[in-house]
Amino acid sequence: AGYKIGERMLYLKHPPFRGDDVRTIQLWLKTLGFYPYNENGIFCERTNKALIEFQKNMNIADDGIVGEETLQHLKSLKRIIVSKETSNFPIIRDLDKRKELEENKIILDYSENIEDIGSSEKYINEKIYICKSIVNFCRDILSKSGIQTLPSISDDKKQNVFLYDRIEYANKSDADLLISVDLNYSADQNANGCSCFYFKGLKSYSVPGYKIANLIQDKITSKLKVLDCRVHGANYAILKATNMTSVLVEPAFISNYRERERLKKSSYQMKISESIVEAILEYLSE
Repeated sequence: AGYKIGERMLYLKHPPFRGDDVRTIQLWLKTLGFYPYNENGIFCERTNKALIEFQKNMNIADDGIVGEETLQHLKSLKRIIVSKETSNFPIIRDLDKRKELEENKIILDYSENIEDIGSSEKYINEKIYICKSIVNFCRDILSKSGIQTLPSISDDKKQNVFLYDRIEYANKSDADLLISVDLNYSADQNANGCSCFYFKGLKSYSVPGYKIANLIQDKITSKLKVLDCRVHGANYAILKATNMTSVLVEPAFISNYRERERLKKSSYQMKISESIVEAILEYLSE
C-alpha cells in the first residue's frame, strides 16, 4: 500500500492495483473533475474510464496507463490540483430523486463473519441475531412501501458472508442505497449510545450519505431516547468501496449490559428499524 506516485505503472488489470499511489491518482482526477467517486485506492473500471477521459482532454495517448507522459501532464496541473484540494468537496453522485419511490432499490447489510466482528467476538451470536432481526424488520417495513430490498447475505446458500463478497454483490446489484447495521463495542462497559457513519475521504465526502446518516441518527436518538454519539465521516470499506450511497448504523453498544438486554427484545429491534426506514423515506420524499 506504500507505493508513491511514479514508482510503478498503473493500468486496469485483474486483480487490480491497490495502494496509496492509486488513491492519489483518483484524488487528482477527482479534483480535476474526471472522477466523481470515493478515492478507494483500487484501480477499477471507473478509475480507468476517468484516466482515459483525462488523457483525451490532454490530447495524449488514451491508453489508460499511468506512465511517464500521463504523469508529466498531471504534475503540470499540480498548481490547480493543490489549490482545489485544500478543502473538502462533495461527491457529486446522488440518489436519483426523479425516480418514483417504488423504483428505488436498497441493499440491507450486516455481518455474519467472525473476522468482521472484531473485539466483540464474545457476543458474536447475539450480535448476528440482533443485526439480522433489525435488517429483516427494515425489509418488511420497506416492502410495505413498495420499495425493493436485497439482502447482502443469502439465507439459503449462506453466500456473501465475507465483507468484500458482500461489497462485490452490492456493486453488481445496481442498488441506489446500502444500509449496513452493526453494533458498537468498547472495553468500557459503560459506553453507550447511537452513532451513524457516512463516507468521508481525504478531500471529499458523500453528500447524500451525510444527509441520510443524520436523518437516521436523529430518528433513533429521538424515538429510543438514547445517547447521541453523533454522525461521523469514515472510510470503512463498506462505505468507500461500494458504488452506491452507503450508510453504517450502529444503534447501540453490544458491550453495554443495559443496551444489550434491550436489543434482545424484538419490540426494541422494531423501533430501531422503524427509525431507519422513516429516515430513508423522508430523504427519498424530499
